[in-house]
Amino acid sequence: MAALPHAQFPRQTAQPVRVAVVDDSVVVRGLLSKWLSETSGIEVVGAFKSGREIIDALPGVAPRIILLDLDMPDMDGITALPLILAKSPQSRVIVVSSLSVHGAELTMRSLMRGATDYLPKPSNHREVSTSADFRQALVAKVLAVGGVRAIPRALPPAAAPRPAAAPPVARSPFPATSPIQRIPAAASPVSPFRQAVPAAAAAVDRSAGPQVRALERVRPKMVVIGASTGGPQALVLTLGRMKNLIARVPVVIAQHMPPIFGSIFASHLKQHAGLPAVEAVEGKSLQPGTIYLAPGGCHTVVRRKADGQHVIAMLPSEARGPWRPSIDLLFSSAAEAYGHEALAIALTGMGRDGTEGALHLSRRGANVLVQDEASSVVWGIPGSIAEAGLASSILPPEKIGELAVALLEGQAP
Repeated sequence: MAALPHAQFPRQTAQPVRVAVVDDSVVVRGLLSKWLSETSGIEVVGAFKSGREIIDALPGVAPRIILLDLDMPDMDGITALPLILAKSPQSRVIVVSSLSVHGAELTMRSLMRGATDYLPKPSNHREVSTSADFRQALVAKVLAVGGVRAIPRALPPAAAPRPAAAPPVARSPFPATSPIQRIPAAASPVSPFRQAVPAAAAAVDRSAGPQVRALERVRPKMVVIGASTGGPQALVLTLGRMKNLIARVPVVIAQHMPPIFGSIFASHLKQHAGLPAVEAVEGKSLQPGTIYLAPGGCHTVVRRKADGQHVIAMLPSEARGPWRPSIDLLFSSAAEAYGHEALAIALTGMGRDGTEGALHLSRRGANVLVQDEASSVVWGIPGSIAEAGLASSILPPEKIGELAVALLEGQAP
């Protein structure tokens, strides 16, 4: 799992993030507490061995974040979760669970019941204690969800991250030519995305905050959605408002998740949103009224065949950076396959994934709707697009769904 990128635009806080660790293993409790305590900006306020113990300690310990194991004696995490949220509604729960099928099912159930995010846990204590990726992901997620940036104390000065800067955007695998050019293409043979994204961002008056592009009055023929941290709940809220009109268009979703979660998430999305949701499959024809979920850990794109038919295609996981499935690749492919008739939605999540794809869409005249900072768990993905001046509208999930409905009906303001 990748480290937290620096350009996150999280809500800042001057106070350390207060974290409670809940796990029945004394080894895991000790390791997680130690790692977090060694990180600037984090304060561990308690370690508990069961759901019952953390509930009894609330709201006195007042944690901002609760790391919750699911498989525990006395009271498991699934049972404890609604009681935790009822007793400490200001707390955000990050589920720390194994990547077994059973663990993935329980994790998805907890996300649909109010957990903010999840962190896959190695299968045994030895892997937990020796996995640098797990430790890095743990610290990154706590800092991101807590809304602070910090450098682990263990890092020597030479290894400290550099100040945030607008990084170059990776080369797009899709052509940049388009019948609609909202941002002039660079004359250089270097990929236009490398120059156009910084140029677009530089044109924004940052003192006034993120600014939006004019909303294009185009009735979309398909919808692409990208999300990461906090995405499952935001997706349910957004799609719930679009329910009656999704029958008119196909919807393809890239939600950052491990491979084992794909079919499980599709099942839960179908159950909670009341919509036909399936895991995307190579070569599958896109049909209106169906939600296609990119398999976890696999890049999913859309293609337009010579006969005009639109289909799902899969790319190797090595094809693009640390984020899987890639929102950039999905958005860029939608721009290529549908042009201005694609509608993109960027929801809460860590990182900048989606910004390059949003640029490609804006060049084609497509609308890009992004979640606002106040309702986002982490304003990384939508914030990056907004700061680059590529958002057509910045709204909470329910309002995004309502605006998408207006666009689908041809009644956009």
